[in-house]
Amino acid sequence: MEHMVIAVGRRYGSGGHEIGERLAKRLGIPFYDRELVEMASKKSGIAQGVLEIHNERAVQATLLKTKSGAGGQLIGELLFQLQSQIIRELAEESSCVIIGRCANYVLRDRADLFSVFVTAPEEKRVQRIMERNRMCEEDARYAVKKVDRQRREYYDHYTEGRWGEMEGYDLMVDSSILGIDGTAELLEEKARAFAACLV
Repeated sequence: MEHMVIAVGRRYGSGGHEIGERLAKRLGIPFYDRELVEMASKKSGIAQGVLEIHNERAVQATLLKTKSGAGGQLIGELLFQLQSQIIRELAEESSCVIIGRCANYVLRDRADLFSVFVTAPEEKRVQRIMERNRMCEEDARYAVKKVDRQRREYYDHYTEGRWGEMEGYDLMVDSSILGIDGTAELLEEKARAFAACLV
């Protein structure tokens, strides 16, 4: 298979993480999601827990102080810069699947980028979160709306596009139609077809 980077955007509760993970396994390539926060922590020396708080969020409330105590940088901005640098480095190293973090925007100039957005009807996503996180319906519905809003604000803040709109992706897929495994299988087929066109 030709060198290819697959960027997966996803609505909360659509199964995007699991689909991306299974897709990477089917293709035999590395998979990156929360590993990107760990890598950013190692690169910056900032505690992973601190970075986790700002992961995929546009809210900029925490300043990282300099050693002298003067000035500083917003941690969210620093995390985006670090993760973008890491994403570009990973894309150079090998084919891989990257979840979220505006990867489709960060890598937009690469001819070998295949960008996907995974969605599903809200009711299906609420049901999935209820089952996965053992939440009541009210809490799951709140979580779906909250995380989707955070992801939208994050994407719209750092990119020139609009989160979840067709213009930013090569393919949009409703995971409720084929399920997690079926969607991963479909994406494998489409990814291999895309890779074949790169030859």
